[in-house]
Amino acid sequence: MGVNRVENDGIDREKGEGRTTEGYAPAQERYSATKDSFTIGEVVERLRPEFPALSVSKIRYLERRRLINLSRTRGGYRLFSSQDIELLRYILTLQDKEYLPLKVIKKRIEGGGGFTAGESAGDLSRVLEERTYTREELADTLETEIRFVEELISVGVIGRSGELTQRDAEIARMALEMAKYSIQPRHLRGIMAAVDREAALFKQVLNPDLRSGDDGRVGEAMSKARHLAAVDSRIKELMMANVLDTFSP
Repeated sequence: MGVNRVENDGIDREKGEGRTTEGYAPAQERYSATKDSFTIGEVVERLRPEFPALSVSKIRYLERRRLINLSRTRGGYRLFSSQDIELLRYILTLQDKEYLPLKVIKKRIEGGGGFTAGESAGDLSRVLEERTYTREELADTLETEIRFVEELISVGVIGRSGELTQRDAEIARMALEMAKYSIQPRHLRGIMAAVDREAALFKQVLNPDLRSGDDGRVGEAMSKARHLAAVDSRIKELMMANVLDTFSP
């Protein structure tokens, strides 16, 4: 029988020949023989402080998408060079912190550009504020099905300007986190309706300045609107905390 290898929790495991009594692969296969190469578990441990959501499955997904190309031991275990780790850090920075789709990241890598993570932020920061996505690109960025993005659009949570913006990408990312707790896009319709009502109240209060035609007054009104939104967010956070306190008997 062949070897069936399972990677889990940052450790390479295998079923079949050569396993120890604990079910782990031999130590010489789990850990690199030199300091110039690292196993997938070591890489996850090394990068998790920067990317807390990083997992073995995430790295395997990036390899399947051909963003990274790793060498292997004779037993089939992935080995990372220092350059591989820098490339992975670069990819994760662009994806998780800059919200670039994997297709765009892959094109940048294939185009021969440098891949030091520290360089990417400065180069991209001016552009990312105006970045827009197709539905496919946003689904790719979030590593979810396009149906999830379409549901968020249909209930009015994202895409309200007619485009999918950087802000929409962050909203969708939070919605995906809520979906882990069975809170689906359709459940966010009520939250969006409440936001619309509160925004309408703020606009009513500030409307005289907003409609004045004076750039100074309009700018001041927008600053007040953002301040009101921040206060509103904090009030709701505290109110929610009070409600959550009643959950415990």
